[in-house]
Amino acid sequence: MLDIHSHILPGVDDGSKSLDESVKILEMMKEQGITDVIATPHFYAFRENLDEYLKKIQDSYNLLKSYVAGMNLPDIFLGTEVLYYYNIGESESVYNFTFGNTMYLLLELTNSSINSDLFKDIRNLRDKKGIIPVIAHIERYHKSSNFRKLLKFIAKENIQAQVNASSLFDDDYTKITLKLIKKGYITYIATDSHSATGRVPMMNRALKFISNHLGNHYSGALIRNSEKMLDEITEASN
Repeated sequence: MLDIHSHILPGVDDGSKSLDESVKILEMMKEQGITDVIATPHFYAFRENLDEYLKKIQDSYNLLKSYVAGMNLPDIFLGTEVLYYYNIGESESVYNFTFGNTMYLLLELTNSSINSDLFKDIRNLRDKKGIIPVIAHIERYHKSSNFRKLLKFIAKENIQAQVNASSLFDDDYTKITLKLIKKGYITYIATDSHSATGRVPMMNRALKFISNHLGNHYSGALIRNSEKMLDEITEASN
């Protein structure tokens, strides 16, 4: 199974702080049946220099890949979690942030960013840039005044969205996460792992929770979707 959202690169954002911590997270992932993982460090356009950011994450990625070579841990691909910024749909830099050599882009929102400008930008990413936007941890935005509009937009435009495994065990998000999965808004479940002691991988526990509350059909669909993306990333990397 592919985990499409994680912060396992050491020393680049609020995720893993060291190579050893990254290894511990990867070991946890392996125990939960995760065979491949996309490292998605945060990118904030308002405070990052693009060239410096790209070098930083590439160096960290190369270091981690070298360090874990031969350890029989999940294979790592490089991506980014991009915080939405106005006019991203016209930006040429977005191609630097996609998963591997594919056109998938993990897009983080804020409650206040959910408006007509966002919808226009997502359409432009898809229609003008050929990007496949994946909205990160969409359950987090459920208190936005425009959340229903976002869901209608996703359904109408067939936009992909992801939920965090850990949200199923958070009282603020359990109900909405299950509802979003049941209603068919969710394409992927991911760990959004940040550490080996706090925000740890919870994939296996989450999939069992979904099966118990909604049925195996729902957990199975999420697994198949991740497998489909993995096939695409693997093919693009060869």
